[in-house]
Amino acid sequence: MRCQEKWELEDFQDFATRVKLRAGQLPNNGLTIDTSSLQQNLPSAVTAMRRFMVARQKTFAADMDERLKTTLADLARLQGRQEEQLEQRFEKSQLAENLKRGQREQRTQHIRKVFDEYRDWVRDTMTTEPEPFIQVLAAVTKG
Repeated sequence: MRCQEKWELEDFQDFATRVKLRAGQLPNNGLTIDTSSLQQNLPSAVTAMRRFMVARQKTFAADMDERLKTTLADLARLQGRQEEQLEQRFEKSQLAENLKRGQREQRTQHIRKVFDEYRDWVRDTMTTEPEPFIQVLAAVTKG
């Protein structure tokens, strides 16, 4: 048994076409095979996939970081406009000054709370974990 040192990644569709993989067909239907070489090769296969995914994640994270910055800047502008509109509404209001101040403060806090929650949600959805989760689902041997 020899351990394969170099792993190459292949697009799944290309692989499925090359090995004639079809839904509903078991390629090793009823065969008993020695899996020791597969088990021996598993760590290097996982290492190769991990390297690939870490590189992809870095590229993806950099792209998403730019989008995140733009989105957060847009949210800051929108929040500023909301607060300006609130100020204009209260400037025109005929309410007593102390009542205006209380309502203005309450509505300003509400605007900030809504935008803070949305910013948190945006950050959570536009960031990824740097450590990939690798799960081996199948192994293929030359037959």
